[in-house]
Amino acid sequence: MRIFKKISTYAAIGGLALAAQSAGADTICSGCEVLDSEAGTYLGLYNPDTFDNGTFNHTDIQADVGQSADFNDFLVFDLSPAGSGSISADFTRFTAITNFMGALWTDGGSTCGAAPSAPTACSAIVPGSKLFEVGASGDRWEIMANGLAAGRYIIQVTGTTRASGPSSYSGQLAFVPEPGTLALLGMGLFGIGITRRKKS
Repeated sequence: MRIFKKISTYAAIGGLALAAQSAGADTICSGCEVLDSEAGTYLGLYNPDTFDNGTFNHTDIQADVGQSADFNDFLVFDLSPAGSGSISADFTRFTAITNFMGALWTDGGSTCGAAPSAPTACSAIVPGSKLFEVGASGDRWEIMANGLAAGRYIIQVTGTTRASGPSSYSGQLAFVPEPGTLALLGMGLFGIGITRRKKS
């Protein structure tokens, strides 16, 4: 009984610590605009343990590539430690994009500005292995990336601008700890529930 009580206490403490980290999630790169004249755009270093997140945009794409023209954007981020991620991008019907696709690659040696500044320019993009590729459903696509190892990754966004008028998209990325850490959070919340039940 004493051992169970100690486990419940430690689990509760672990759960509270993780809940506090979640409440203080860091926004690494907010509304970071794609750097048009560069090979790629660096979005910063993300720590899943502190539930880091960010957003990115590419507005007036047609001003860069023209109307009814293909575009190919590369956005780079670092992840440490390992974790799982959600990456998505969307556009409105007023800024329509056709053939809207998203892909996630490991990095093969890209050259980008260093953290903590974001966004910064990448002078060279070197994709490694393609991990995911998705097409838009309606006006958005989403990648759910479980168990990403620590390291550098490349988000590739492609599509075709509209024949007239503006084309733009916005995206977001968010990262959470590995499943083992999330299990600890669940165990902590379970411990809190048991402690409360015993007191009442």
